[in-house]
Amino acid sequence: MKFKKYILIIVLVLPCVLKGQQDPQFNQYFFNPLGINPAYAGSRGMLSAAAVHRTQWVGFEGAPKTQSFAIHAPTRDKKMGFGFQAVKDVIGPKSTVVVSGDYAYSIRIARGRLAFGLRASIYNYQFNWDDIEYKETNGLVNNGTETYMVPSFDYGMYYYDKQNYIGVEFTHLNQGKLGIQSDNVNIESTSRQEAQAIITAGRAFKINRYVVFKPSMLLKTANNKPAFLDLNASVLLNNKLWLGLTYRRGYGGVAIIEYNIDKYLRIGYSYDISLTQLSRENGGSHEIFIGYDFNLFKSRSVSPRYF
Repeated sequence: MKFKKYILIIVLVLPCVLKGQQDPQFNQYFFNPLGINPAYAGSRGMLSAAAVHRTQWVGFEGAPKTQSFAIHAPTRDKKMGFGFQAVKDVIGPKSTVVVSGDYAYSIRIARGRLAFGLRASIYNYQFNWDDIEYKETNGLVNNGTETYMVPSFDYGMYYYDKQNYIGVEFTHLNQGKLGIQSDNVNIESTSRQEAQAIITAGRAFKINRYVVFKPSMLLKTANNKPAFLDLNASVLLNNKLWLGLTYRRGYGGVAIIEYNIDKYLRIGYSYDISLTQLSRENGGSHEIFIGYDFNLFKSRSVSPRYF
């Protein structure tokens, strides 16, 4: 176990420390788009809350575990939306806590609405050197915990109507500096949070009164990095049960299920179907989702919601 933990830390954690940190990736983002785009805040027309727990590479000591909570609501006239998010991501000795506030303003266009959103976040990075087990130290070992905080700002746009949506978000506009340093082992990181552009789009096709087909996609791009692409296909049965599959380029796929218990409460689960050697040697990656909408203004709710 010690050897496995040592290898996992070297392979997974140190590259993140020295080369920069990307945000956690969730599978069920199309059931909780606020996690990607601040312009989504308030678009459900109700106070909407969602929580996600993700466990990656089950069976590997020090493997990633991520939790998130998001809540957002519109104003009574539904022109503005406000949101709050908290995310905790742990990989071996490294943990990241993110707290974000969102603001969105929308205008009516044709049959839908176009929203503009801003996000301000604080990233709290923590590295616990005591969790690393060294084969040889020669006295050149850090101990204790190092913590540092980085602000981040995002901007997004989101258009939606009853059947379509398209959004774009630009993350880490200020490219905050990452800075774990250690005089003992001569490590000094001068890397920064990488600015990314994220594009999402989808459309719901009503096949008949019992079946809705919804294809969607997500594309992430960053300088000097391969593009990240998800292609999704999901089916809504009897306005209750979502069944979906995702193709993730260079990785494999994801199987997703969501059940609408009623028009306010929904739960979901996803399982990664990976083609990589590392993922074939563990118990897979699992993600659990729960969401609830509170009808604050006692207005007529849209049910079912396709996004």
